[in-house]
Amino acid sequence: MNIVWTVVTVLSLAVLTFTNPQGVLTVCLDSSAQALTTALGLCGVYCLWLGIFEVADRCKLVEGLSRLFTRLNRWLYGNIEKAASDYISLNLASNLLGVGNAATPSAISAIQVMEHEEQLSRSGAMLFVINATSVQLIPTTVIGLRASMGSANPSDILLPNLLSTIVTSVVGVALVFMAYGRPKS
Repeated sequence: MNIVWTVVTVLSLAVLTFTNPQGVLTVCLDSSAQALTTALGLCGVYCLWLGIFEVADRCKLVEGLSRLFTRLNRWLYGNIEKAASDYISLNLASNLLGVGNAATPSAISAIQVMEHEEQLSRSGAMLFVINATSVQLIPTTVIGLRASMGSANPSDILLPNLLSTIVTSVVGVALVFMAYGRPKS
């Protein structure tokens, strides 16, 4: 994929150089400034949520989340270790709040606990699908991006986003059940 992006970028710059030579530097500088502004705007959102999750972990709220999601985790993932269940519960909570990038560290930690073979297990596949499709009650990252780009109503995507994430999650879970069968308890 890196090769594709590199080729597309080089070709785009070459075409722009021939069609509008004085615009190349302007486009590059404007795009870089916009990327930096967007990244800095999102840093605040991520710092806030990562801080909240760290406080939740220290206050033992993660263990409470794990108990809350125990039945769901057992149904989706089968018999998994407690540490993996804790990480998966934190991942689910992060995804429900729409902070996908804040959910990534807990998903990586869960995979490290669950996966011991080179071939992806059923629980690892389920985590991948759930993390990728993730039902989002409040898509905070997308709302933050829309607000930083000057959207008149950044939160008007709540209902369409909720419906689409529910549909994709149900389809993804069904496909994992079809491919791997029911989890072993």
